Amino acid sequence: MTVPDVFIQAFNECSRVLVLVGSAPASAVFPDGLKTMVADLSGMVGVSASEVRMFMCLLLAYPLGIIWRLLPTPTAKHVFSVVVGLYMIMFMYGFQWVHVIISASIAYLIMKVGGPKSRIITATVALLYLACMHIYRQVTDYLGWTIDVTFTLMVVTQKLHGLAFNYYDGNCEKATDEQKALSTKKLPSLLEFFSFLLFPSGVVMGPCVEFTDYMKFANGEVEIPSPYLPGLRRTGMAMFYFGLSEVLSSKYPTQALLSDEKFLTSGNVFTRFGIQLIALIGYRTRYYFAWKFSEGAIILSGIGFNGIDKDSGEYKWDRVEVIDVPNFDFAQSLRQASAAWNKTTNYWLKRYTYDRIPPPLNLYFTFLVSAFWHGFYPGYYMFFMSIAVGTAVHRKIRRNVRPWFLAEDGKSPGKYKGVYDLLSFVLTHCTLMYFIISFAMLSWEASIRVFRSQYFIGHILAVVLYIVLSLGIIRPPKRTASEKKTQ
Repeated sequence: MTVPDVFIQAFNECSRVLVLVGSAPASAVFPDGLKTMVADLSGMVGVSASEVRMFMCLLLAYPLGIIWRLLPTPTAKHVFSVVVGLYMIMFMYGFQWVHVIISASIAYLIMKVGGPKSRIITATVALLYLACMHIYRQVTDYLGWTIDVTFTLMVVTQKLHGLAFNYYDGNCEKATDEQKALSTKKLPSLLEFFSFLLFPSGVVMGPCVEFTDYMKFANGEVEIPSPYLPGLRRTGMAMFYFGLSEVLSSKYPTQALLSDEKFLTSGNVFTRFGIQLIALIGYRTRYYFAWKFSEGAIILSGIGFNGIDKDSGEYKWDRVEVIDVPNFDFAQSLRQASAAWNKTTNYWLKRYTYDRIPPPLNLYFTFLVSAFWHGFYPGYYMFFMSIAVGTAVHRKIRRNVRPWFLAEDGKSPGKYKGVYDLLSFVLTHCTLMYFIISFAMLSWEASIRVFRSQYFIGHILAVVLYIVLSLGIIRPPKRTASEKKTQ
């Protein structure tokens, strides 16, 4: 019996017990009439029943966010979050809802017994539980797109990881100002804890909210202006990206296109890469749709409010912004693109991994944790490790090449700085759209097949540039003593 077979057998035995525990309450909230409605919608639209349930929950998140915001007391909000959040994950995942409760309960017990210093154990156990679910899904539904409890567990893992470090920071004198601002001196009550994890406007697929932010809004510590127009604006943006994704994906479906041997051998490499760029616009706008739609629900709950802009005097609604589309689409470096993409996950990785490990290991370890959190398909690791190298190359380019395009003071834009900016934009997006292939294709074989059709040109260029720039063949211009003094 192979290791995967042993794992599956053990997991199935545990699942039989969990089915007995979780099926009865899940069935109670999913009566026959609702099952029939979901099945009818599934057949009518042509998507799976799990996708119908997810979209119904995303839609429900809007009115539920409004109700949560209008509840009169913190206790009412906490009870509402727990009851409604539980109902939603039972409706979404059937008996699998118990995995959310088990993972959270184990983490809470560790923090309760171990105190603030148990942060690493808590984060590791939460991540390992998620890893087991990723492995089970990968073995039983390889390369499939079945919606299961890992969608919610990924967000819950972020929250558990963050809370463990917040608890530590609240009792650590060496915590930075940012860490202190997000810290909590005591462990929340069980009601507050599960309310935070099961918050209805983000329980299905996020976005992740910081514990201190959640408690401020739950306790009514923040005066919130009307969120309706900003929330509906996010919905409008989401629908635009949904339409764009549907149009492009129907013409250039990413996985189908890049799995087609005829396409991979047709024309020349530049034509194929150009078509690939168009296909990947359709691929990434699916994420724009989901994230902007989720942002709308968070804004209607009030938690998206982020104060008043000092320059314009307008209200800001970006406290829980997941994607900054303009900054991503027009990024001039991988760092800028990374900061604009899946921002709540980036904050989580930066605050609780990158900032906690000394350089230069922090960069590579952060990309490794990110890949581990996503799952165990080889494509994730190929992508994140490649992007780590690409980021190192882009940093060296900025350090050694950019100064040649600046004025003599080393700060002001030089005559040809616009050329540098344009080339940086092109290089950044070609790098992203080349390496993202492995993330989209997931498997090693499919990724290598696409890279081979492009002669591994992106990998070769990254290695060559890294060596050239590391050897000091290209160096920034020397500045005079007076010029250095002005920098």
